[in-house]
Amino acid sequence: MGKVTELLAQLAGQHVYIDTNLFIYILENNPHYFDVASEILTAVEAGQFIAYTGDVTVTEVLVKPYQSDNLLLVAQFKAFFAMDDFITVKPHTTEAFHLCAEIRGKYGVKFVYALHYATALQAGCQFLITNDKRFRSVMGGLEIKAVKDLI
Repeated sequence: MGKVTELLAQLAGQHVYIDTNLFIYILENNPHYFDVASEILTAVEAGQFIAYTGDVTVTEVLVKPYQSDNLLLVAQFKAFFAMDDFITVKPHTTEAFHLCAEIRGKYGVKFVYALHYATALQAGCQFLITNDKRFRSVMGGLEIKAVKDLI
């Protein structure tokens, strides 16, 4: 059984937060990570686990299309994140920002990572999929899964 298959079996039925970089790999057709990212998103589409991300992810993903003035791609990504029964995009609530500040204050995590982490906790997620080594389990409750470990 491959590493991605093992991860997907572990995630079955769980609440999982997906960090921005997974979507960027799809957008940029990243030669190292596209296949893994695609398998994970296919599992989300098939309903194998419940996926969440935050509004900040949508913002980060839209930067490059706006830089290149690719309004068609902007519209496609907005539609992608708005699809029903796929990935739930969570708003960053006041409570998430307060938890973000606590995480930053206690653990020195940069703002965007602390915000992702806080939003994932508030969404009831057990796992966070990322490829950023700056993420770490800081307050318990979230198991970090790195995309690079699945290659």
